[in-house]
Amino acid sequence: MSVVIRMKRAGAKKRPFFRVVVTDSRNPRDGRYIEQLGYYDPLTNPATFRIDTDRFSEWIRRGALPSESVGVMVSKHAPDALRPAPLPKPELSEVPSAAPKPKKVKATKPKGAKPKTARKPKAATKASVKKAKTRAKAKAKKASGTAKPKKAKKAKK
Repeated sequence: MSVVIRMKRAGAKKRPFFRVVVTDSRNPRDGRYIEQLGYYDPLTNPATFRIDTDRFSEWIRRGALPSESVGVMVSKHAPDALRPAPLPKPELSEVPSAAPKPKKVKATKPKGAKPKTARKPKAATKASVKKAKTRAKAKAKKASGTAKPKKAKKAKK
């Protein structure tokens, strides 16, 4: 799943208002979204752009890609959000402790359990053999690069 941060249009006709949302790239522009991060109102003077920088940088850290318009807006209004802070590293003690490793426990089968056996392949039927031949012919035609024109169907009288 490719996650993007983009603007979702809202507002009335000729009165645009945009929400900055996190969504799947396959969703439509004004469709379903995962989370709303902020908004952009181009009709105010000057234009208003608000965004939750912490959540924005968190989504960037997770791999979400901002759209071109969101990237430009964020670089103008909140440039620190585009450079997410590195993930916190766990603190290491100066002297490593010699803690014993936990032993692996094997899963035991209950008595009387049947061992798994491989399935026997099904016997080929006439239909499956015919389908396999047709697929092989089509594959060979495609590989050769020469396709024959299809025959025209006769019109019914």
